Amino acid sequence: MVTLLIGGAACIGCNFVTISNHCLAVGFACHALAFRSFLAFAGKFMICITFSGVFIYTSEAFPTTLRSQGMGISSVSARVGGVTAPLVVLLDVVDPTLPMWIFGMAAIAAGLLCTLLPETLGKDLADDVDES
Repeated sequence: MVTLLIGGAACIGCNFVTISNHCLAVGFACHALAFRSFLAFAGKFMICITFSGVFIYTSEAFPTTLRSQGMGISSVSARVGGVTAPLVVLLDVVDPTLPMWIFGMAAIAAGLLCTLLPETLGKDLADDVDES
């Protein structure tokens, strides 16, 4: 959850680092570009960390009788997100900051929704739907 919030904040933070077109000869532009790149990579890194953790949590969240179907549906949902992500990047024609706003807000929303998930630490895995 924390990694989603940090990743979303980093993606949104990219929108506040301004780089003007005429300052490429000035040293500040290089620092601003490097800082914006750092924020973008930090956001992607945090979201990638979360993606690997989701598979561990998902296998614990579903009862044994539904685990394979639950993992399959979750995997399909993740792949749909992976297919649509390049299309979101194309929205930079509308507004150059729009893709990072969408990625950042989606990550923050997902991080906040994680607070609604049940805790699985120290609990036995459910064998059927009645136990979950």
